[in-house]
Amino acid sequence: LRCDPGMQVLGTTALIGNPVPLNALLSTCVDAARLGCREIRAVQANRESNGLDVMSKPGEEFRYTVLTEADLAAQQAIVSALRAAWPGLLVVGEEDDAAAAEKGVPGEEPPVLSKDLCADAACERAVPMADIAVFVDPLDGTREFVEGRLGNVQSLVGIAVDGRAVAGAVGLPFPEEGGEPQVLYALVGAGSGALGGGLAAAEEAAAAATAA
Repeated sequence: LRCDPGMQVLGTTALIGNPVPLNALLSTCVDAARLGCREIRAVQANRESNGLDVMSKPGEEFRYTVLTEADLAAQQAIVSALRAAWPGLLVVGEEDDAAAAEKGVPGEEPPVLSKDLCADAACERAVPMADIAVFVDPLDGTREFVEGRLGNVQSLVGIAVDGRAVAGAVGLPFPEEGGEPQVLYALVGAGSGALGGGLAAAEEAAAAATAA
């Protein structure tokens, strides 16, 4: 896919006619991934004194198909913020919505997501909201998180248009060099970039991903 305006597909919501700028949508996904990273770090900080709640996913029998409070808290933060930023947008989380919602604070509004973070993926393309789906894996690497291998934990937010992946954000709550969370991002046909602590290493990784 190239960074050109114009894809037209059927829609099902009242906002079908509203074009969504992909650069702005990606920016909110980056910001949402940062929220997910913060929730994961908060759970990690708390587990050092209070332990970690670990459970099996409903219907799963495999030993390492587990779910933690960090998965649920991160999903609630990411999904609620994206839905508030883009009313009517299809946002699909890996975990159960009802279980994740329990981690939210009743009556609390999600933070406003920034729509201008992705200068390195400049693109004027906009598509109808009904063409778009955003997929969230709030904590990729739950087994590693449980075992304390924090460098292998990520928070993922991907964008698909008409069923094809076009952009995404990869949040690193525990960067290898330490410090604040990092987020790598890319938009097909537009470019890639990174936000957060240790930007030199993050930008090298983003450049490598673009070249691959």
